[in-house]
Amino acid sequence: MANSSSVYLLDASIYIFRAWFGYPDAIVDRQGRPVNAVLGYWRQLLAGLQAHQPERMLVAFDESLFSGFRHQLYPAYKANRALPDDDLAHQLALCRTLTEALGLTCRSSQVFEADDILFSASTVARNAGLAVEVVSRDKDLAQIVRPGDCWSDWAGNVRRDHGQLAGQWGVDPIRIPDVLALAGDAVDNIPGVPLVGLKTAVTLIRHFGDLEALLRQSDQVSRLPIRGAARIQTQLQDHAELALLFRALVRLHQADCPLQVADFQRQTPPVGWIPALLDELKLGRPFQQAWEQFSA
Repeated sequence: MANSSSVYLLDASIYIFRAWFGYPDAIVDRQGRPVNAVLGYWRQLLAGLQAHQPERMLVAFDESLFSGFRHQLYPAYKANRALPDDDLAHQLALCRTLTEALGLTCRSSQVFEADDILFSASTVARNAGLAVEVVSRDKDLAQIVRPGDCWSDWAGNVRRDHGQLAGQWGVDPIRIPDVLALAGDAVDNIPGVPLVGLKTAVTLIRHFGDLEALLRQSDQVSRLPIRGAARIQTQLQDHAELALLFRALVRLHQADCPLQVADFQRQTPPVGWIPALLDELKLGRPFQQAWEQFSA
């Protein structure tokens, strides 16, 4: 059902990459170029719009891989990933074209990640008295969620509110960067503090409140009922500056793309526009079928 009091914030790239890995690259357009990621994303986007009928929505795309400010802070950030090849870059562009054709505002940046854009959008929404629903498969994005908001994964049919996320993580979602700064995040090539795993990181942040308080009072860690507490205390003291750096990588920042509440309003495409566009882009029958099912 439509939710007129919420803004849906969609992390597009994570669903595109899911489709890229999940759909066979034998799916091609009429020119023989792979469009497997486009088809999977198109189907997921239409299914999500059909199920949730959002009145307000913003879609963010990633363009800052290896060019963003986080790489200036820490060159090894996401160094375990590869740049999209020409075929995937073409598919990413097509996904944005189709998203905008549906009347949805899209944003991207060469400096900030899609996560930062969605975080910035959440600030604009809350300043206008609107709640947000973050749509992603990325656990880090739960840090956007405040009381009254929620995080959902359209592909996994999962939806969690602020309280459920706090129960899942063991800390308030706003403290997720503090936890991951300590425990690390292998997906983004962030090593964390040696000897500190996720469970220990949660215990430390719950006890001290936040990363700054933990580092200020690190001499108290050895007295906590944590296995290897004395060694962990030493590691925290030796890696304090790195822990703060890692949190800066995980924590979301206000992006440089201007947004206002009016940008969230979903527009209705003109009658016949989408089929004509799909034909112009030389996308095949499966794309038309997905649209026909959605618009029926």
